[in-house]
Amino acid sequence: MHAADPSFARRFLHGAWHAVRQVERVLADAGDLDLTDLVVLEYASLSDLGPSAIADAVRLPPHTVSRALGRLASAGLLERRVAAGDARRRSLEPTRSGSAMLARLHAALGAHVTAMLGDQPPDRLRAFADVLTTVVSSDAAIPGERQVSGSDATRSADPPRSGSHRR
Repeated sequence: MHAADPSFARRFLHGAWHAVRQVERVLADAGDLDLTDLVVLEYASLSDLGPSAIADAVRLPPHTVSRALGRLASAGLLERRVAAGDARRRSLEPTRSGSAMLARLHAALGAHVTAMLGDQPPDRLRAFADVLTTVVSSDAAIPGERQVSGSDATRSADPPRSGSHRR
């Protein structure tokens, strides 16, 4: 089988869809965050990236990231402050509750992945992780893909929120 084969593309699409749906179910069971909120909170906790840099890193329109940051701040999971030394920048930091939420969701997702893949041999899991790393690293270099950002961003570019009625 080759990556360009239609059967591979179909299996990839189905696998990606079902993996995302499973993650959404775990998130719904373990906390009040949807996938976008989780990823934004994760990026805010792992780096000193500002809102625009997070939007670029996760390939979401800036307004989508801004709304996620607002939801996270309103929920008491994230603090947004003026960055020390540069009043134009915003410093993002998970609160104690935000860090606890991340830990709880990581544990729930880890348990779910272990239940799904735990009986796979280590070399197969490493190969799977390598493929996922390739997918992530190749995401930024998709030739001919239009970037959605700034004034070009539209509401339709937003991914549906878990449990929403937009389908």
